[in-house]
Amino acid sequence: MLNETGLPKYFWADVVNTTCYVLNRVLIRSILKKTPYELFKGRKPNLSHLKVFGCKCFILNNGKDNLGKFDYKLDEGIFLGYSQHGHAYRVYNKRTMLVEESVHVNFDETNQDMQERYKTCVDDEIPIIQQAGTELENKTEETSVLPEI
Repeated sequence: MLNETGLPKYFWADVVNTTCYVLNRVLIRSILKKTPYELFKGRKPNLSHLKVFGCKCFILNNGKDNLGKFDYKLDEGIFLGYSQHGHAYRVYNKRTMLVEESVHVNFDETNQDMQERYKTCVDDEIPIIQQAGTELENKTEETSVLPEI
C-alpha cells in the first residue's frame, strides 16, 4: 500500500492498522460465513465509511487555528486510516506536517495521481503481455506442423 500511494516508509504503522481494520470488517470466515466483526459484535458491519487509503482529502479548520479574514478554511491532507477511539479519520495534514484525527474531512477519491500511476503500470505490462502472446503463437505454429510421410 505504501508503494502504491508513494508515501514514506514511516507511515507503515498506519498501513498495518488500516489493513487490520478493513480485514476485520470484510474478510469472511469460510466455515461460519461471517466476518470477524460479526462474530465479535453480533451484527453486520457498516461499510459506508470506508475510503481509499492514501487518497487526497481536505480537513476543515474548525477553530484549531486562529484564521484571518482571507485565510483558507481547509487544509490539504492524505488519508491514512481510521481512529481507534471514535468515528474520526486519521489524516496527514500537509500544512502542519502532523498526523491528526478529524471528523470534518472531505475526500477526493478520484485522485488523478493514483490513476496516472496505475495507467503507467498497466502500460508497462502491455508490451510484456503482447510479447508473451506472440511467443506462444510461434510455439503453437511450430508444433502444429506435422511431417509428411
